Amino acid sequence: MDAARLLLCRIGPARFALPAEQVERVERMAALTPLPGAPPGIAGLLNLRGAVLPVVDPRPRLGAPSLPIDPDQHLVVVVAGERYLLWVDRVEQLIALRPEQVDVLDGGRTAGLTGAVARIDNAPVPILSLAALAPGPILAAPSASRP
Repeated sequence: MDAARLLLCRIGPARFALPAEQVERVERMAALTPLPGAPPGIAGLLNLRGAVLPVVDPRPRLGAPSLPIDPDQHLVVVVAGERYLLWVDRVEQLIALRPEQVDVLDGGRTAGLTGAVARIDNAPVPILSLAALAPGPILAAPSASRP
């Protein structure tokens, strides 16, 4: 089995890992376009080089309060079935772990959001499921009954 490549980041005070193969790149925080009526966890939209992408705030799903946007925060461009931006407070580093440093979970408090835990510096770091955080369809399809 190959090494697990992970992008370490902070969301609030907690440290999380993201599967690097699903990360396209990291961008600085930018002004978001609000999306009225968006479900919880959708912070808005951002036109990123011609592609309008939803911005996912993972805090509500992780049981943490949402925060005001800060220019020191980051947006991680994710490709996990669909392309979206994940709002994190800080990106730390890209690491590679041996397979024995990653434990697969059977469930738990954030079941579905974390499928595995990495052991980094003798501390457990949840590996977020980027597919589970994906925004899904957030915009209603145009009505067929329009004149």
